[in-house]
Amino acid sequence: MVISVFGAGNLGLACCAKLSRNHRVTLYTQRPHHQREEIRFEDEGSPAETATFFVTDSLEEACNAELILCTYPAFLRQQFVTDITPFIKPGTLLGFVPGYGGIEYFCQDLIRHGVTVFGFQRVPYVCRSNWNERFAQILSAKAELFVAALPKTETASVAALVQSLFSIPTQGLKEFLAVTLVPSNPLLHTSGAYGIFKDYQPGNTYPEQLMFYEQWNDDTSRFLLAYDDELQAICRALAPLDLSEVVSLRTYYESPTPEAMTQKLKSIKAFEVVKAPMRATEDGAFVPNWDDRMFTEDYPFGVAIIKDIATLAGVPTPTVDTLLDFYRQQTGIAYLDADGRALKDASASAMPRTFGLDSLQALIQFYQS
Repeated sequence: MVISVFGAGNLGLACCAKLSRNHRVTLYTQRPHHQREEIRFEDEGSPAETATFFVTDSLEEACNAELILCTYPAFLRQQFVTDITPFIKPGTLLGFVPGYGGIEYFCQDLIRHGVTVFGFQRVPYVCRSNWNERFAQILSAKAELFVAALPKTETASVAALVQSLFSIPTQGLKEFLAVTLVPSNPLLHTSGAYGIFKDYQPGNTYPEQLMFYEQWNDDTSRFLLAYDDELQAICRALAPLDLSEVVSLRTYYESPTPEAMTQKLKSIKAFEVVKAPMRATEDGAFVPNWDDRMFTEDYPFGVAIIKDIATLAGVPTPTVDTLLDFYRQQTGIAYLDADGRALKDASASAMPRTFGLDSLQALIQFYQS
């Protein structure tokens, strides 16, 4: 299969290395490169091998593929869709890894013109890669993947293809919205950062870089579970869409109480290296970094989407409102008020209403197409 991967970060390089074993893979990047590159690849502790694939900085060349995988962060994806639109052909499969962040709203015109858009509910790998060192490493692979596609009728065939490509059992989700609302970073990151910085006042500093999950406590878990409960209420209110596959964090982490959630999150080894979103000052102290992706990605492409859909569905969200108010007070960035009224920065988010889906009926009809 002819595959193009956009993004030379951790996940993009790991995907290139893995898929190039059996397919013609091209990496799109603006970084310095040769037309053909060889990188060292380690796959879950197996002996290192060499992975070889093509590299290009030509959008037209990269879009000449049967399958395109985008591994860009959410805040780059709308521009990515704009950039590839003149070159992508009807019948192409366009996948986002992972697929949350409102990518389906950016892709409405592509879908209408015959492109199948799909998203992974979560990333297939925990990985570590470095383009400058020409190195990619898969630390661990997911035991199972979940994907959804638009048009909806393509989900089963996309799931079968993903399973074949990644050699991981893959299930098709009933609704694409189960990708968009997956309770991952937009819940964990925003709840944790709120727990750390909720009492922060401008001018305050911290003597050292804090570790994100070391700061996690039972109060943060209570906040997270209240947020999770609101998300579940939103899912129930979107019938006839079946969002039973937006699994509650209580179930996903097998932690029904705040105390159990705190213990669980602190026990996950991969979480130990996660730093709180902070930056060093000139005098060596630390302050919150409001430009970190835990804020610039998880609010406009996570919290704002959830609040907008809650507004359409008539679901009250006091916990989500607390987050949006906290972010507005700290940064001045305002997406929605507690009543769901659009504020000055609404158009910079991926809320459905920004893309013409401004009623519950329109939203449901879009996902049923």
